[in-house]
Amino acid sequence: MSMFVESSIQFDFTNAQNVIEYELLLKGLPGASSTIRNTFWKGIDFHIEEMSGEIIWLEVKSWNPKNIPAKKRGGSRRSFQCKMKSTAFAAATRNKFLGTSAYFAWDNRALPAKVRFLLLFEPPHPIDSALMLTFSDKIKSQLMPPKVVSFRTRIEIGAMNLAEWNKRFPDYPASLI
Repeated sequence: MSMFVESSIQFDFTNAQNVIEYELLLKGLPGASSTIRNTFWKGIDFHIEEMSGEIIWLEVKSWNPKNIPAKKRGGSRRSFQCKMKSTAFAAATRNKFLGTSAYFAWDNRALPAKVRFLLLFEPPHPIDSALMLTFSDKIKSQLMPPKVVSFRTRIEIGAMNLAEWNKRFPDYPASLI
């Protein structure tokens, strides 16, 4: 089994061809310690190579109240709502895509010809999921200049919650831990 955990969500990527936990990529470089994390090029959480050859770049965040200390739970919903409306948070998320691209190019890794940049956000309340569509539109507008048509066709961007992820990607089940 290939189990990975990010933001209190556990993924089973056993059925993937390959999975790279982006933050841990520097560990393999000469002279790197096993505790070094890739923080220079901020990037996505997972690079998933599917058996079909398609690539998923996955960013994961959870605002699930059960994983937040009791004293801070009241703020998790407000935090989620504010971030989904925030241009700065959209820019930081876009920069994770760009940071991953820059690192892969620097490390002479092949950049995918086409990539699905997926945001798995677990909101504190199910009704808040509606805000994610607007957020993914913000990312699209920041990442894909309207006049660069060829670039736009190479990137698919989408935001979903945990239930939608499991419905869309049954081969990669995920659950809150």
